Amino acid sequence: MRQIDLQAEIARLRQLGSDFEDLHSEIRSLTLTPGTDARQQLTAKIVDTNELVQQAMFRLAALDGSQYTAVPGSRPALELLASVVLAASLAAADLACALEANPLEGAPFPGPPGASFLSSPADEAAVRTARHAEAVPAMAEHLANATHHLDLAYTGCYYLASGITRDLKQHAEQNQATPAPKITDSQYAVLARLSASGGTRYVISRYGVLKASDKDRATVNVATLNALIKRGLVAVDTTTSLHQGQRLHVTAEGQRGLAQHKPATTPARTAAVTPPATQQATAGRTR
Repeated sequence: MRQIDLQAEIARLRQLGSDFEDLHSEIRSLTLTPGTDARQQLTAKIVDTNELVQQAMFRLAALDGSQYTAVPGSRPALELLASVVLAASLAAADLACALEANPLEGAPFPGPPGASFLSSPADEAAVRTARHAEAVPAMAEHLANATHHLDLAYTGCYYLASGITRDLKQHAEQNQATPAPKITDSQYAVLARLSASGGTRYVISRYGVLKASDKDRATVNVATLNALIKRGLVAVDTTTSLHQGQRLHVTAEGQRGLAQHKPATTPARTAAVTPPATQQATAGRTR
């Protein structure tokens, strides 16, 4: 479980929402003239939209697998962020559809062999007018769809920023009201090793000997690990078999126990005091 700066991620989500909102306004105010002018405008907006899609995927990658996943409500939040990626990608696709519907100038295919390729200026103008008349409503529809999906994207980002802030606050208040689980020094040592990047539980040999290791492949005491799993301080990913290896990660309760544990202190060794009688006997022998 990676430790990240959640407040910085919240700020990035708000900024991403603002960027989506600005792009939404720009596309909604576009006035497209079919042809090269429309191609240039649409190309720029497609590039801008795909850059924001990339930023949304970066935010999803940062939150997924971080300590935020242990906070109640994180699953629907991550699903919402994935839907933001989808909405923004659909907006980029809508803009690409508008680009495809945009009529570009060029010579048509020649007619059958022997037919005259030349057409009169009046014919060319009529064809151009017809193509533009057909393209304008199609492009407008694609732009409307793009603005709708961008509206969903920026609304989702703003909702996520406020929702994660609320989730973190409620989680902190709940933790303060509930005492942290008590753990032993040996359990603390295992939790500390697994808290960085988790570990793996697996079996070796045909006799099914159970083993566990941390991210550095150093052996973890299985008895201690089983006690932590039983108490819900360590979670096991059972979607894979023990022969393949099952991932281990410290739960939210485990993190609380880890944070509040105070290792037992060994009493300081006191200097031995020589009894008075012994001191006298020793003094007599040295005279």
